[in-house]
Amino acid sequence: MYSVETLWGICYYIVMKRLTLLIDADDTILDFKNSERDAILNICEQYGIPDNESVADKFQQINRRMWDLFELGQVTREQIFYSRFEELFDFYGITDMDVIKVGDQYRENMAHSRRILKGARAFLARISQNHDLYCVTNGITRTQKMRMKSSGLGKYFKKLYISQEINLAKPSKEFFKYVLNDIGVYDLQDVYIIGDSLTSDIQGGINSGIKTILFNKENKAIKDIRPDYEVKNYIQLERLIQKISR
Repeated sequence: MYSVETLWGICYYIVMKRLTLLIDADDTILDFKNSERDAILNICEQYGIPDNESVADKFQQINRRMWDLFELGQVTREQIFYSRFEELFDFYGITDMDVIKVGDQYRENMAHSRRILKGARAFLARISQNHDLYCVTNGITRTQKMRMKSSGLGKYFKKLYISQEINLAKPSKEFFKYVLNDIGVYDLQDVYIIGDSLTSDIQGGINSGIKTILFNKENKAIKDIRPDYEVKNYIQLERLIQKISR
């Protein structure tokens, strides 16, 4: 004999809608900032670059700005690979470094990172039981595939969509059109994009008519780009998913 609470729970899961959730990778589930810092500090140690903490700070500033330009379509991904190190070494007056070799080593370091955001694994494990999860990322194909595999998070997604692999990038409407066509979803009523970037994830969802959820763990100021929903952590995000799936 089931209790009233148990019967209610059973009924809830029977009537709950199955959502299609497009989830960003870096700084939404993967810990990009710390992975990035580990990778550049390793470069400093390997090549004997002094004042490595300062170099890491400067690199992260340069790298963030360049990826922002990439989202705006002002630079290519391939330009980022080496120009970020050219700018870094110019700033510090380092003239004896091979930027191609260093750039390749940096991406190799990133590919082997297992850093994930605290709570990401448990969150994905729970929601993947009742919803269809797809990873959508502007990252580099080999790097993202290796990180998702080594971190153990890849198993929660039905498929990974990586901008380099499909030759399209967020926030373009074409990126999301490709993803949804490949999944076979044409009714956007139960489709949501979840991500930390206003200019990439949220703007991309707006461009494509997809409902948007900003994962705003750093409490970024929201100005011109307005998400449909905003959460600060995985607890709030899971509660929101439960609410909208009823």
